[in-house]
Amino acid sequence: MVNSNVMRAVGEALESQNPDPRRDEPMADRIARALHISGSQAEEWLDALDQGATLEDANRIAGIETRRENEPVLIAIGRAIGNLAGALKTAPDKIA
Repeated sequence: MVNSNVMRAVGEALESQNPDPRRDEPMADRIARALHISGSQAEEWLDALDQGATLEDANRIAGIETRRENEPVLIAIGRAIGNLAGALKTAPDKIA
């Protein structure tokens, strides 16, 4: 199960880039749609991020190439996860 903090950071980044989520759409499907990748790549990517991989490493693990259509989303997600990591290091007891 992917860490809820990672899921929240990714979800917020996706909302900032694509405010029109589909009703009852699983996060992996939403990521796949936003990044133009397969569902299995999205799950692999989320698992890698959850295990502490950098965004670049998670992209490599899942076989995701940065392209013009997915670059803004990847940048937003990278920033959100970076902010999360900084918050966890400075105040781990305040992040739920």
